[in-house]
Amino acid sequence: MDHQIREISYWKNVRSKMRLQPFVHAVESSAVPIVIADPFEPDCPLVFVNNAFLKLTGYSEDEVLGRNCRFLQGPETRAEDREALRQAIKKQETISQEILNYRRDGSKFWNELHMAPMLDDRGELLYYIATQVDVTHRIERQHDLKHQLDAQTEALRDQAERTHHMAREMTHRVRNSLALIQAMLRMQLSSLADETARNALIGALSRIQAIVEIQRIIEHGDIDTRIEIGEIIGSICEKLDHISRAHVAASADPIEIDEDLITPIALIVSELVTNAQKHAYGPDQGGIIAVTARKKNGGIELTIRDDGGGVPEDFDPRAIKGFGMKMLMHEIDHLGATLRVDRLDKGTAFVVDIPARVAE
Repeated sequence: MDHQIREISYWKNVRSKMRLQPFVHAVESSAVPIVIADPFEPDCPLVFVNNAFLKLTGYSEDEVLGRNCRFLQGPETRAEDREALRQAIKKQETISQEILNYRRDGSKFWNELHMAPMLDDRGELLYYIATQVDVTHRIERQHDLKHQLDAQTEALRDQAERTHHMAREMTHRVRNSLALIQAMLRMQLSSLADETARNALIGALSRIQAIVEIQRIIEHGDIDTRIEIGEIIGSICEKLDHISRAHVAASADPIEIDEDLITPIALIVSELVTNAQKHAYGPDQGGIIAVTARKKNGGIELTIRDDGGGVPEDFDPRAIKGFGMKMLMHEIDHLGATLRVDRLDKGTAFVVDIPARVAE
């Protein structure tokens, strides 16, 4: 008991001496909770606290003077926050942090702590001074907002998954329906002798096949990734290879494109290959239709080349009134691309130049 009385008396004497310091009067009258600690005493104890600090924490002056400020910490104070304070004191550095502290009655509060070393005119360490601000309301509001955001994000994720599932189910049903239509058209094609009718069915089959392949690539692709153009034209050409006597082959440079280019490129390739299948060769004539995709000036050069009978010198694709060619030119114009028709010694090359601003 005598020791405790002497201890209290000692720290009251220290407090009295501290009040003689010229800066202490301003600290004492501040509405902001402020404490001062002496780094030269064992365990860096508090040697001065103002009334605002006592009001914030519920302690009396006799209960806190001579103690390290660790008494404000508790079981839920984060270890990393404790360590950050220790390191700042050890290195004589300024620190600002939000730390969970405890009042005398055990209630918790979030403390926005700012601590800095006090130096004399020679730059030598005198004390550590720290201010505290109760930011519990702000932190709790942030936590509430985070919980609300997490809940909304989870709800949106669930909704997106349901929408994705419905879209996949609808795509699956559409593909099944298109597969049935394809099978029926192939049966009709095998029994048709009239070349005009056969060409009409070939055109219908190729467009349906292009749509099926577009759906398949999009369905199985990752919307966050780019897609190899070789996968698109290779898949289209593989399916169209079985429709006519001409063999359809594809090759491509390693070019990645965004998902929004899949549909126009697939339709362009499908329409030009189908056009070659229908018009480049005679009824009993076979050949090779080569589809290539190459990098060119930052863009893409698509070439559909056949070794058939060729086109007339005055051939103008825009002058053709058929649905297929109109759709082809629409897709080319939509991309801001150009179509060039090269008459070869044997056959024709249709060259589509997709500009860099679209292909990038």
